[in-house]
Amino acid sequence: MNRIFLTALNLVLFLTLVITSTSYAKDYYVGEIEAEQILADFTKFQRHQNDVEYSKAQLKPLQAIKDNVEIKVFFGQWCHDSQREVPRIIKLFDQLNNPKFDIWYYGLNTSKSDPDGFAEAANIKRTPTVVIYKDGNEIARILEFPKIDWATDLSEILR
Repeated sequence: MNRIFLTALNLVLFLTLVITSTSYAKDYYVGEIEAEQILADFTKFQRHQNDVEYSKAQLKPLQAIKDNVEIKVFFGQWCHDSQREVPRIIKLFDQLNNPKFDIWYYGLNTSKSDPDGFAEAANIKRTPTVVIYKDGNEIARILEFPKIDWATDLSEILR
């Protein structure tokens, strides 16, 4: 009798675990990803890829940058701010085309983490978060959205 009870209990626990994990699991992209793949694969991001066109005046200060700048963009495929802002960031760097900028994109899960620990190392609490580095040191970050626009805010940071 005890053996039947334990077997039944184990079966119930196993089924509960399987049902719970599959009903709440979402397949969001997590990890490093190329800008082109974001726009090609994420439908909600595609809707915003033509939201903005940066002017020559907006791009000029960033085109004049001579020092290497590393930018890490942490985002969530599930996050409405990321869906709106990341395509605008991609558009900026596509239009800018300055090789001094090294841009990295990292998809995060709903806990704002990734298996490689990049988000934890950068202390990411919001998405999107854009972290700007010079000489390997963080000099600024922009949380969720720019104050004015991505080109202007980044130009002010890098002056």
